[in-house]
Amino acid sequence: MPTQMEASDASEGTYLMIDGEPCEVRSISMSSPGKHGSAKAKIKARGVFDDKDRHITKPGDTMMMSPDVDKKIGQVVSRDGNIAQVMDMDTYETDEMELPDDLTAGEGDEIEYWVIDDRKLVKGLNK
Repeated sequence: MPTQMEASDASEGTYLMIDGEPCEVRSISMSSPGKHGSAKAKIKARGVFDDKDRHITKPGDTMMMSPDVDKKIGQVVSRDGNIAQVMDMDTYETDEMELPDDLTAGEGDEIEYWVIDDRKLVKGLNK
């Protein structure tokens, strides 16, 4: 279940929802509070699924959503091009996932994948 956090509490490597997409924070800088306003958080992040850079500036006390990132291990059951049937090693459920172009996983190989808001992202071979 996603949680809320203040923009000023974000740090490099944390995940935030920006423009409806889960993003990993790459850098954050805080400006000093001014005479007429509060401190501002300048956040630079990259989309987890689309690799797009996003830059936002928010007041430091703004509440932002932080998605749950569930890191799992699965085994490739079958593969057809870039689509693979993957079996979760904990629950033994199977699901179709799109594999990255540079991943050479074949049948029987274990892969690491992430589940974020019911969306799945294959990260690579399990080491």
